Amino acid sequence: MRLKQMIGWAAALCATGVQAETIPVEGIYAAGADAPSRAQSIAIADFSGRGGERLAFAIDSALRAAVIEGRPWFDLTFTAPAFGESYTYDGSPARPDARGGPDAVMRGIAEVEWRDVDSGTKQIEECAARDDRGKCTEKKKVTIPCRAREVSLRPEVRLVAREGDLLYAKGDTLTASRRFCQDEEGKPSIDSMVEELAARFAFDVRRDLAPEYRAEDIRVLESRSGMSKADQTTFRPALRLTKTDVAEACAMFGELRAANPQNVTILFNIGLCTERLGELDTATEFYEQALAVSPRKLEPQDGLARIASRLRARQQLALHYGGAPR
Repeated sequence: MRLKQMIGWAAALCATGVQAETIPVEGIYAAGADAPSRAQSIAIADFSGRGGERLAFAIDSALRAAVIEGRPWFDLTFTAPAFGESYTYDGSPARPDARGGPDAVMRGIAEVEWRDVDSGTKQIEECAARDDRGKCTEKKKVTIPCRAREVSLRPEVRLVAREGDLLYAKGDTLTASRRFCQDEEGKPSIDSMVEELAARFAFDVRRDLAPEYRAEDIRVLESRSGMSKADQTTFRPALRLTKTDVAEACAMFGELRAANPQNVTILFNIGLCTERLGELDTATEFYEQALAVSPRKLEPQDGLARIASRLRARQQLALHYGGAPR
């Protein structure tokens, strides 16, 4: 078999101080909502309220960053619908014969509220006496009052298709607080705090509207429980090889399966290997087998959730670009 090789690999890898053993998994994961995938082009228009313009800019930036398979997910413009098109919610646009313009329009509102409230005190040291050369010779503690600036943003957006369908709606209340004290120059900027809150909301909108590519290092299971000593000898270097030769590590996990058909560690790790290769149906089978052995094991549950999201993303890509799911 590969015993001499494995012992050599194990010794070399131990010397490098390798940390957690992982397998890289990458793929396109689903957006939070399916219906927005119908739109390829979106006009961002008519955002009102004190924070409306900032929110519109934040959403535009977030959606422009949505690039899937090298292509922007949406074609974005800052514009109103073509003259005479109402983009209503009842499915009956004012010009049903119109063919131009964006596939959907996003409108929104963002109200801002703020207040300053007491936020306790802090102590600082001040010079109480100086010598004739101006050097401080005595210090004293001084109590300084402090305040907190609290800003709330209440954003709400609607994405409406050209045909009048409501594709997406979201609202929230977000808050931020900044403490400042009497000895400090200036006060926290309300506009900068609104910008921060708008960016947070826009990030959530982007994840709802567009799929995302993710490359992750998923940790393998490391327990050798239930394995024979000989199999443990094979398993240890296989674990460490995930850092240098994932394909070889996966081959070694596969070799261990025959003698360990009900071992949750082996089943999960093989599932992770097949998920890495994009063989999602096979990975699903291994994760389900792992759960049959250990129903409460979180790692195979997470694996199934990743696969479900990737399969849903395929449906969204088909909806967006047309054709059968890939």
